Amino acid sequence: MALMGLDLGTTGVKSTITDNEGNVISASYQEYQTETPAEGEYELDPEIVWKSAKKVMKDSKSFVNEEILAMSVSSFGEAFVAVDKDGNPLMKTLLQTDSRGKDELNELLQNISADKIREKTGLNPAVTFAVPKIMWIKKHRPDVYEKTHLILLYGAYILYRLGGVAAIDYTLADRSLAFNVTTNDWDDDILTAAQIDKSKMPNTYRLGTIVGKIKPQLADELGINNSMKLVTGAHDQICVSIGAGAIDEGDCTNGMGSVDNLSPIFKDTSKLKQNAEKNYPTIPYMDDTYTTVSYIYDGGTSLKWFRDAFGGEEVSAANLSGVSVYDIFNKYIAKKPTNLLVLPHFSGAAVPYFDEDSRGMIMGISGVTRKGDIYRALMEGVAYEQRINMENMAYGNIKINKLLATGGGSRSDTWLQIKADILNTEVHRIHMKESGTLGVIIMAGVAVGLFDSFETAMKKLVTTDKVFKPIPENVKFYNDQFRKYIELYKFENKLRNL
Repeated sequence: MALMGLDLGTTGVKSTITDNEGNVISASYQEYQTETPAEGEYELDPEIVWKSAKKVMKDSKSFVNEEILAMSVSSFGEAFVAVDKDGNPLMKTLLQTDSRGKDELNELLQNISADKIREKTGLNPAVTFAVPKIMWIKKHRPDVYEKTHLILLYGAYILYRLGGVAAIDYTLADRSLAFNVTTNDWDDDILTAAQIDKSKMPNTYRLGTIVGKIKPQLADELGINNSMKLVTGAHDQICVSIGAGAIDEGDCTNGMGSVDNLSPIFKDTSKLKQNAEKNYPTIPYMDDTYTTVSYIYDGGTSLKWFRDAFGGEEVSAANLSGVSVYDIFNKYIAKKPTNLLVLPHFSGAAVPYFDEDSRGMIMGISGVTRKGDIYRALMEGVAYEQRINMENMAYGNIKINKLLATGGGSRSDTWLQIKADILNTEVHRIHMKESGTLGVIIMAGVAVGLFDSFETAMKKLVTTDKVFKPIPENVKFYNDQFRKYIELYKFENKLRNL
């Protein structure tokens, strides 16, 4: 028997099949494109996404003889699909970054206060979420709204196309701005204020719940056994946390991809509204625990900037030798903490500021500064920025005891040691860097009884290959530097507005 996990992103979808031990036995990926029909408008064609999902499921299964016990979906959040009764999309998706819905958000906040929304959802109201965009469709595309049978965020959309089940997990529903994290259901007050019909919203379930089976005709088309069960998945960051083994209060997943993300596990929701005001959402996790998300846009992206700006010789050498250019950079990276301060806002500032106009800075360059110093300082800047988030979350009763590092950036020993020193916290590198894939596999396996609990599955499938502990002398140096760093954004903001 085998398990299938589907990783759904804004630019592509991947199907992974594993055995009962979590070992990958087949995988397939299909890329697709987003569209920009006008300035400020960003769309995705849900029919193309569905066809791509079918393709990778069929391709990955073609190499596997075993029956698939169950499948689950990891999905990006916020964006949704308006479908008719047959599951056919009625229009293209307005992505999170689409500016449509700004006026509708203001209308919503006239009917229900931002504080009330924060108390109910654990979110700071913003145009990025689904509700303002649903309101926009109702106002500007009333024909579409009237024909809409269900409003489905993408993970739920795939389950509906696969099995005709109207089901969404709590973590993905939370990204709509209409989900009450206390009652774990759609919030009547918010839906009424937005004038959205509750009947158009899918049923809500805990992650890892069996909600149906694949349609027999579709199973035949994809070459999959028609007994395959469909299991609610989760928002992609939640899947990463599950695949990284985050289960105890104080465990914090650090997803080190293009974006650098911290997702700690906590129980105390007494400061839910205050955390939402600072842009730290409260997201249902497992049982009586919650998680949040603090991210910065330029994690691994800052190192790619360095590669493109300064790494021409190294890129050529890497191409000739067949190694990663980052392995070459790591050979000459500064071995000791630098005096440089880098504000990693190359693409703007994310949590906690959400200042799209902020820009990066490098401070402290002298005549002896070399490329290896700048490369290390970029890593330090990412860690400093996350320390601001870490300290903000601590004020909101969200404590971090250890980091569980995953993603491409976690393969760098130097970067993980820097984080251990700047955050003064142990960093555990997770063996499997694609933790999101393992997360959906774990959810499917628990749902069908291969594992008696998430904790059992995590202990069996998730392994750590190295632990990085803070070095006291580095911690002291970085503490002094951090006092300077926290002034850097204020300084950049002041210069920008002169």
